[in-house]
Amino acid sequence: MRFIAAVTALSTATLAFSPALAADWHRAESEHFIVYSQDSESNTREFVEDLERLDEVLSVFTGVGGDAALPESSKLTVFRYGEPDDMSALLAGRRDTGIAGFFMPRATGSVAFVPRQVQRRRGRSRSNDVAREMQADPRGVLFHEYVHYFMYQHRDAPYPLWYSEGFAELFANVEFNEDDFLIGEVPGTRSAGLTTVPIDLPKTFDPQPGPDRNYVARTYAHGWLIASHLNLNPERRGQMGAYMQAIANGASRMEAAEQAFGDLEVLRRELEEFRQGAARTLRVPYAVAAEPEVDVRALTPAEEARIMLMIRSKAGVDEDQARRLVSDARGLVAQYPNDFAVLLAATEAEFDARNYDEAEALARRAMALDPQSSEAANYYADVALRRSFADPAQLPEARRRFAAANQLENDHAYPLYGYYLTYLLDDEAGEPEEAKVALEAAFRYAAYDAGVRQALVYMLLDENRVADARVVGAQWVDGRGEYQCVVRKKFDEFEAGTREPLLEEFRPDHPGEYLDEAAREARTEEFEAEVEQYGCTDA
Repeated sequence: MRFIAAVTALSTATLAFSPALAADWHRAESEHFIVYSQDSESNTREFVEDLERLDEVLSVFTGVGGDAALPESSKLTVFRYGEPDDMSALLAGRRDTGIAGFFMPRATGSVAFVPRQVQRRRGRSRSNDVAREMQADPRGVLFHEYVHYFMYQHRDAPYPLWYSEGFAELFANVEFNEDDFLIGEVPGTRSAGLTTVPIDLPKTFDPQPGPDRNYVARTYAHGWLIASHLNLNPERRGQMGAYMQAIANGASRMEAAEQAFGDLEVLRRELEEFRQGAARTLRVPYAVAAEPEVDVRALTPAEEARIMLMIRSKAGVDEDQARRLVSDARGLVAQYPNDFAVLLAATEAEFDARNYDEAEALARRAMALDPQSSEAANYYADVALRRSFADPAQLPEARRRFAAANQLENDHAYPLYGYYLTYLLDDEAGEPEEAKVALEAAFRYAAYDAGVRQALVYMLLDENRVADARVVGAQWVDGRGEYQCVVRKKFDEFEAGTREPLLEEFRPDHPGEYLDEAAREARTEEFEAEVEQYGCTDA
């Protein structure tokens, strides 16, 4: 089975901190966040309070969330340290990409990485300096991504890209005041796209295949403009819901826009007036007057010793990095043999390097120190699942371990997802109803995880629930791009009676399968051949 996914090559260099930037590490926890911050206690607390205020703002504005109970495992873990260049080095292996932070939604535990401070100028020349208001604000990057995360959790729907990105931009620069919050200010990083790219609603609502140098500006900058207009203009509120309903009823994008928004030339003139006038802002009182509750403490010496190992592992590693981190991990275990945090970080490092015997032994030691740790239990189960690629007899053991992990935290998505996989990958067992129920529950708790979503699309297709599969898999069906084009063509084939290509596309790979460079290149070539075959070269 083959499923095309984006793979990011990470830095092969070690990260270092300038002594001038040295600060104590703190761990803060609140209702929705866990933050590791290399900053003072007061600054760390203020940062987390702002994150909680953002969650409150989204709840107030959307009418969802609030008192809705979410799994403990859905708390977002944020690593806050260094400068934007450090984020670039961690994600891309270079310090000059302009990446100001990044976010990784996962059923095992979502993580985000943001700098503690803006970039310091280090060269003599100022010729390449960018105006501060035009630079990506690290906090704004995190806020933008958290909006997506929030919507996945509380209002998952196949929103068009221009709206999902525009809505996230609307809250990326929210301003928190003592008694209220303010939204609607123009995002500085989108000002160029707003002022220089003409408004073209057909190109925004229904982008066609082929090159378009203004596609990003229309998606983000004009998306912000339209999302702001639809949400902050009382006469337009509710129309986005009508648009989504029209799409669900089978209307094309442009038909849905005309049904929901009325005369599109009138809308274009309104947007043009909005674009050339003052920002349309909205000031809203907080629903809760008290400051959000945040517990902050300094890291222990062992926790601080393992923090960079943890950061590198959580950001993802390639094969070479994984091998090098094992050496660091074993040194830390030798220094702190009975520290739970160190053992857990070392478990992840050994697991990433595919040293499953060592990872299993460390997971057992961690579970002995904290028998209630679902994270340690998940690694313990995952080891058996990975081994089952070479030895299918391990699948019943993996199933038992995932069931045990579920008993520790029955609303954690990953044990439920792993439990389903132990049946899907077992040629003899089949997929009982309880396994399918487990997958549906995993999706309910972690709709933001691409692997869980992919598995549910496969299950829906296998049950011939094509309309539901299109909705759940909208991110792979809708929009521009060669892959989306290929998937749309395979959906058409499926509905015409040729089922196997689409089923094969979405059937989850075995997580224990290892693809070397040659195998990865072969998959790329296979996909390129399909792009040609389906006529998607200009998508």
